[in-house]
Amino acid sequence: MLIDFLNHIIETKGFLHGIERSAQVFMRYSFGRARFSEMMRELDQDLGSMGVRVTFCITASLLENHYGFFERFRDLGHEFAAHGYFHTNMKTRSLVEQKALIRKSYNAFEKAKLRVYGFRCPYLSYNDDTLAALRKSPFVWTSNNVILWDETPRSCRRSEEHLRKLTLLYNTSSPELSISVPAVKGKLIDIPITAPDDEMLFERYRIKERAAISSIWQTIFMKIHSRGELFHLLFHPERFKYFEASIKDVAGAARAARPRVWFATLNEITSWWERRRKSVWKPEKTGDGWRVRLKCPREATVLQKDVNGKGTGDLICGAYAQARGTFSEGAFQLDTDDIRRHTIQISRNCSPDVESFLVEEGFLTSVVEYPHRNALFIDGYAKFAPRDRRLLLDVIDNSSYPLLRLWRWPHGAQSAFTVSSDVDSINVSDFFKRFIYF
Repeated sequence: MLIDFLNHIIETKGFLHGIERSAQVFMRYSFGRARFSEMMRELDQDLGSMGVRVTFCITASLLENHYGFFERFRDLGHEFAAHGYFHTNMKTRSLVEQKALIRKSYNAFEKAKLRVYGFRCPYLSYNDDTLAALRKSPFVWTSNNVILWDETPRSCRRSEEHLRKLTLLYNTSSPELSISVPAVKGKLIDIPITAPDDEMLFERYRIKERAAISSIWQTIFMKIHSRGELFHLLFHPERFKYFEASIKDVAGAARAARPRVWFATLNEITSWWERRRKSVWKPEKTGDGWRVRLKCPREATVLQKDVNGKGTGDLICGAYAQARGTFSEGAFQLDTDDIRRHTIQISRNCSPDVESFLVEEGFLTSVVEYPHRNALFIDGYAKFAPRDRRLLLDVIDNSSYPLLRLWRWPHGAQSAFTVSSDVDSINVSDFFKRFIYF
């Protein structure tokens, strides 16, 4: 396993960078529990006042070895998730081995009486067997896929080789092709991560100045906010003191943003997404008009595209206003004289994936043979690839129909903000155990 770990370091970081990284690790973990305790105090003081709670993804064997230490932080409002049993590259293990590691991880948290719902893979590294094993487990969410934004200064292009090596390990996609919202994978909710994170900025781009880091993260946040998506910041405790101010800066920018931002943990995002996806549109004929009912959670945000400039308050993504309906008997209700104006009609020639995507995005849809002049009609997608999703949303957002939409986030929020942290070591001894269990 030691040889495998060294090969991994050289392949994904480079030989010289690997030596440098080892020296940095020794420095950062030298203070062990004292530094972690200091981080938790500062998190509570600085981010707690902003309503930011962190999801700590902890290696289960680390939890077993430091249970009494972690128990001290149980009541601070943060939450825990599993980060493997050992810090093991899941892709190198068989399905049987992965099932055993995942089961052992869950049991460790259960024994410690810590509620755990999520599993993040060490190194964010997984394959189809990992997902198959997770679907058979008690875990309900995972978070391993990275959406990598290109917002670093051009002077940092010298680090492109490090980033190329990074893609050998991570599952990365671009924001041009990906929509940063949870995805349903069988029984699992998959929550994407926003990058570059602290590791990429500090060790690959070699950006260490607070102002530069804060600028990069805030620029990415504002773009994600304008698109109504999820900003998911990942950091590692051993680098917290270098990034604390920048984390606070971007959280402050999110707190000040308008329309408002929903601050949530990964468990809360999962719970919301599960309840949201059970929502159902049901139009009903009423005399000369229609009553549109949406069975949905009470805190749901129901929107109508603002086509006449009569929307009140802040428009969501500059295009949607709060729909002027009522909430009664567990459903949102709105009366209209023409249901077709609020509906996206989809050609029967389109791939079924088109309707599935639009339903996931919260739209009221119908599949038709022929278009109606009062409805937005979508045609031409005999095949529907992931790269087509954002293009289709652009078509819809630029249309002139008062479409109804169940929005992505609750409480009238335009976007969502979450912070998570991967904890695989408390001291130097913990870190070097990774050599053995890689």
